[in-house]
Amino acid sequence: MKKRHKSKAARLAAERDVEIYVRLEIEDQVIAEEYLLRNAIDRAINTLFGEIGSQLIHVEIVSFRYGTAMIRTKAKMLNQVRCALAFYGIHDKRECAFRIDTKTEEDNNHDNDDDDDDDEEEKSLTMPMD
Repeated sequence: MKKRHKSKAARLAAERDVEIYVRLEIEDQVIAEEYLLRNAIDRAINTLFGEIGSQLIHVEIVSFRYGTAMIRTKAKMLNQVRCALAFYGIHDKRECAFRIDTKTEEDNNHDNDDDDDDDEEEKSLTMPMD
């Protein structure tokens, strides 16, 4: 049997960057600080994939505002990152949960607008709190 190789377009799609919004909710804390969120993301990936496996998954915090971070990772790693964040439930002996939301196309279009001079207008992100 001949081994099939992925097309060049499929390889390029897997290597593109994907951005998602992430918020950490801890039982006794209203808004998580950036260092706490960064630490929790690293621990979640490390817990699920181990020391060696976690080195293959690169996550970068692009921006942080009001307890919500926009993180960037490769498209081929998106499922691993989402699984690690979903399975992580206790951080520093406190119950926690990650709220994950994908970046919408209208957010992408807003980011690509160069003629928009009113960058002072803040966009709010609402996520359901179940």
